[in-house]
Amino acid sequence: MNFLVVDDHLQIAENVKNILKTCPDAGDIDVFRDGLSACASLSRKSYGLCIVDIRLPGMDGFALTEQIRKTNPGAKVVINTMCEELWDAKRILELDADGIVIKTSSFSRLKEGIDAVLAGKKYRCPKFRHLDSRQRNTDSLLDLSPREIEVLKAIADGLTTEDMSRLHGISENTVESIRKRLLLKFDARNMAQLVGKAHKIGLITNYCINAPPD
Repeated sequence: MNFLVVDDHLQIAENVKNILKTCPDAGDIDVFRDGLSACASLSRKSYGLCIVDIRLPGMDGFALTEQIRKTNPGAKVVINTMCEELWDAKRILELDADGIVIKTSSFSRLKEGIDAVLAGKKYRCPKFRHLDSRQRNTDSLLDLSPREIEVLKAIADGLTTEDMSRLHGISENTVESIRKRLLLKFDARNMAQLVGKAHKIGLITNYCINAPPD
């Protein structure tokens, strides 16, 4: 069985490779540090197991996983990521990956996940299960739409209404309408308080200190 490892952190990629070397029937272990190079390899070689990071240069792990499904439909996919924001948990779960591991977990969790997936089981590390539970509870309380989540993230990143309009292909009036809905849902007086409340409940882990003006 050939293995594909895609991670832009060299040491992590090497650690993953060392785990895979111990797997029965291990064939080639190809390591790439960006999504585009990995995607090109998919057209040349068949893989039985792919270990994919989410935040990658060139092509992110979401798009790469979609390509794996198209070109290697029989391949197992394990997501190994630093992403711990609630909206990331939702998107990662929607990938229906065979395994999901948060990198801040014990490294033994990754081996545990790889072993489980190779045995034909689904695997979610404890830290991701907790993250997913929080995400589901937050969704039920706030009932945020995918577009509202996009705009909330953009606000946290310090983007202006004009930036959001251009980035997401929607009018500035639509952006302003979504911003107002977010203020109401979070019972926030301004954008800074909105971002602060979103951070407090775990929707945002990193955010711009200088929130955009109201």
